[in-house]
Amino acid sequence: MAARICDSTCNTDTNNFAEANTDMKRVVLLYADAGGGHRSAAESIAKGIQALYADRYELSFVNGFRLLPPLLGRLDIDYPMWVTYGRMLYALGFHASNGRRQVVAIRRAFEPISDKMAEDIIKTAPADVYVSCHLVYNQTMPSVIRRLGSPARFMNVVTDLVSGHVAHYAPDVDYCIVPTEESARDAIANLVPAEKVIVAGQPVLPDFRERVGKRRETREALGLDQNTPVVLLMGGGDGMGRLELTAREIAFSNLPVQLVVICGRNQTVKHNLEFINARIPMRVLGFVNTVPELMGAADILVTKAGPGTIAEGFIAGLPIILYDRVPGQEEGNVDYVVNRGAGAWCPYPRTVVKQIRQWLSEPERLEAIRQASLALARPDSALEIARIVARLAGD
Repeated sequence: MAARICDSTCNTDTNNFAEANTDMKRVVLLYADAGGGHRSAAESIAKGIQALYADRYELSFVNGFRLLPPLLGRLDIDYPMWVTYGRMLYALGFHASNGRRQVVAIRRAFEPISDKMAEDIIKTAPADVYVSCHLVYNQTMPSVIRRLGSPARFMNVVTDLVSGHVAHYAPDVDYCIVPTEESARDAIANLVPAEKVIVAGQPVLPDFRERVGKRRETREALGLDQNTPVVLLMGGGDGMGRLELTAREIAFSNLPVQLVVICGRNQTVKHNLEFINARIPMRVLGFVNTVPELMGAADILVTKAGPGTIAEGFIAGLPIILYDRVPGQEEGNVDYVVNRGAGAWCPYPRTVVKQIRQWLSEPERLEAIRQASLALARPDSALEIARIVARLAGD
């Protein structure tokens, strides 16, 4: 597939796109670097399109935040800092703005800036279909597309499992793709016509399930014992939340497990953990592209309540311990996992250790939790979304 990738470093213009193969329809995936989940969703959808339609589409990735004024243009990059160190302020901002009237007021206040961003995207990255993987585009792009007379279609993919922000939902999109029935009800309650709402699951890599099966090979590569349970600890792509504290608590316990910690882009946490004298076998990793294999090698997943990681944990059939959550959008994820019997909420490091110990002492219960997790899996989500993109493109 001929895929053109455009991001914040790409100086796109209409002529560049005009030089592309005109026989190929163009799909622009809109994302933001707020934690990594939005980019991951966009990349998973692109992989789904590639898997199903080979060279029929030209794919581009655009981060519209790079088109905003300097201060606003850093909001997505500063997201990990806010949710880690300014959590109270972040929570206040989320809940204070989370309503239809508030969203309309914010839209009007920032209309000159947001419309300029949308115009720049449409003019410099023209497309047959725009796929939004971040809420910043949803309230602006559809109306600007119409105003400019563009024939482009617009669909948004909601990347919060349950308790997403109201700004995700815009009535004038062509399709609103949601991960769960709960978010579908939210979309309809926020005036998105029911016929435009499609439950497709959280987008994950289309080959994720296949790659999970490499359990023995992955353990061998990491020097892990084949017969000792493995706990996989994650904190999202940026290693956010109480990752280090939780890792230390498990590392200094006497649990009969092996611990693998994925620190993501958080080099500080990775450096700190590499120099502790753990009492159990421990492997500390940075940012990796082998999450499917690592989940396949694990027996228990310990993670913050990020929707992408949770969805991947379901596909791997892992019992999930949630140790942290971002205020607002991740609060509902905890209830979703716990109420369906797929995991537990343990907001303190010592309770994480206690929960692991309890599960290991009750293998039948642990297997029931594993089966409950697996029952929630939607491994073909990216492929389903790719089919919707093709439908909008007229194929």
